[in-house]
Amino acid sequence: MKHESVKQASIPELAAAFEKAAELHGQASIEGKHRAANAQYANLSAAGRELRTRGEDGRSALTQLLRSSNPRVRLWAASHALDFAPELAEAELEHLAQGPAGLVRLDAEMTLSEWRAHTRSD
Repeated sequence: MKHESVKQASIPELAAAFEKAAELHGQASIEGKHRAANAQYANLSAAGRELRTRGEDGRSALTQLLRSSNPRVRLWAASHALDFAPELAEAELEHLAQGPAGLVRLDAEMTLSEWRAHTRSD
């Protein structure tokens, strides 16, 4: 999403864009398409940032994505929810870190490790 469209999008549109970008990022990562993965990372980051700025409704949309059937969506939603819903986000990351070997598991483990190192140093 372009910057202007992110600012004008509704919360459901932002959540849908976040979910789609997370799915496409994961697929591009698996396929080794780094430029496509980076573009989708930018999209999901922009949508996630905007959702967090939209108050409780935006943050609620992010936490609802923790119930997605797609583990990549849950991974990204959890990483974006750590600041405002750490218990929910950490629980989902821990669940994903216990899952099958692969990029989602590794990313969940690394996200938890970095989050915990950051929160302990504060």
